[in-house]
Amino acid sequence: MKKQSHIINRIIFLMVSTLLLLLATVPATAAPARVAVLPFDINAEKDLTFLQEGILDMLGSRLAWQDKVEVINEHETKSALASVEGFEGESRALLVGGKLQADYVLFGSLTVFGESVSIDARMVDVSGQQEPLPFFAQTRGMGEVIPQINQFATNINETVFGRAVARRPAAAPQMQSGTAPAARVQSAPPVYDPRMHPEKLLQSGIQAENQAPVAGQPYQTPNPAFIAAAGATNTTNGPTLWRSRNIKSLITGIDVGDVDNDGLQEIVIARDKIVTIHRIVNGRLLKIGEAGKIRIGTHIGVDVGDVNGNGTPEIYVSSVGGPKNDMIESFVLEYDGNAYTIIYGPDNWYYRVTKTNDRGTLLLGQRQKTADESIIKGAIHEMQWEGSRLSAGPQLLKGGQANLMGATYDDITHTGQSLIAAYSDWDRVRIYSGASQMIYEDTDRTGGNLLSFNLRKTEPGVENKQFFPLRIRATDMDRDGKPEVLVASHDELAKNMLKNFRVFKRGRIELLSWDGIRLVPKWKTQDFDGRVSDFVAADYDNDGQDELLAAIVTKEGRIAFTDSISKVIAFELDGQ
Repeated sequence: MKKQSHIINRIIFLMVSTLLLLLATVPATAAPARVAVLPFDINAEKDLTFLQEGILDMLGSRLAWQDKVEVINEHETKSALASVEGFEGESRALLVGGKLQADYVLFGSLTVFGESVSIDARMVDVSGQQEPLPFFAQTRGMGEVIPQINQFATNINETVFGRAVARRPAAAPQMQSGTAPAARVQSAPPVYDPRMHPEKLLQSGIQAENQAPVAGQPYQTPNPAFIAAAGATNTTNGPTLWRSRNIKSLITGIDVGDVDNDGLQEIVIARDKIVTIHRIVNGRLLKIGEAGKIRIGTHIGVDVGDVNGNGTPEIYVSSVGGPKNDMIESFVLEYDGNAYTIIYGPDNWYYRVTKTNDRGTLLLGQRQKTADESIIKGAIHEMQWEGSRLSAGPQLLKGGQANLMGATYDDITHTGQSLIAAYSDWDRVRIYSGASQMIYEDTDRTGGNLLSFNLRKTEPGVENKQFFPLRIRATDMDRDGKPEVLVASHDELAKNMLKNFRVFKRGRIELLSWDGIRLVPKWKTQDFDGRVSDFVAADYDNDGQDELLAAIVTKEGRIAFTDSISKVIAFELDGQ
């Protein structure tokens, strides 16, 4: 009996060992990678929900791979997305990925400015072990969007999942046997239908919308996203648009300069409570420093220029302070090799840096006393450094004419003499002679701002505030030695008729040129939603060419517990 039990145990041992050996020789099947595809954010005036859904379907079908890649159900993804409201960008994607137990999350945005379409997307590894796979493209029309999205899906399959994807071969012409080849007949190009499903768009071979020339506008602008003025002439063309991610704060000013003296240009941004310094790295706006943080008040403008002549450009910050936003508390920052420190201020002067054709970089100033009844009362001076202090130099415009925040100084009329150009209190551009006499006033309103200064109340219980004018810049955009005037304009809901109420829905940037009698439009950008808070023509990305850089406020955040949202956009200027 004992012997029989021993035999049985031996048989069981042999069977288990054989089974374990067989299991060890069978390769383990890894679980498929789980991918969450988020709906792309759409920034456009038109309703493009159909395109958003089409992109979602297309990416899902392109990335799904049996037993290798599982694309998470669209309903589950949207449900997880709804649970993380208040977050955006990569933070939102990672939160959604964690909730869905995804391995990867794909997200992006589509921005439409006139005929220009910008695609910005990214595939992120939720575990953080792999670097994100970015994708950025700009197209001339909606017809090129789908091929670009298809290219991104191919990049993901090859780079992330090691999956070779066959390219679509070009269709060869068919001939009947025994017949001579007929003369080639050029077929009509396929018509672009924006509501066509993405797969059909891709198969049709459509690459771009047909773009008919605008009658009576022969001028080909420095950028396809610009609208030319009638009668102008040029033959340039170029790429279109760059934009940053949304910034959860109110941008009030922007300028460009080598503020850390390292040979590269930085973007200096004034937000309402802080000044931040950025650089473009791999096409993205990277913050590299900050300074000038305040608890109460609002920064209303920022300017960059080496006025003190020590080789490192200073940062001039005009700021409203005091418990009631009724005091000017401006200051000057400079990089000391480690940080951006205050080298002067606070004081009660507005500051603007202007770069003139004949005298180079100048600093303008205007004093604001607390008891003044207007923000245009003070005279505008050229400012000078005397040791470690700033003092008023020659007067450029007598008091009572304009506020410096909406003024510039250069040879605008092309006579060899620099003059002040500034906004009136009704947002019309004026030009003043050297004797402070108005020699020109535009008939159209431009500018428009929401930043204001609180004056003394003239009626009990009634707020008495005065809006600051928007920036105006003199710039020699085409490098012909004759400065033009760069302005922004807005569509205001109340048509500027209400003293303390303004709502801006759309904006644009315009270039005006002196024709010997008046300022005439040369070109303008396409309209975009939101409000222009500042702009500058400068080499913001260190590529050796100037671009038109602008700060756009898309959400004011004036309601309690809501954030302001701004972004920075840039247009290439290929006509230099």
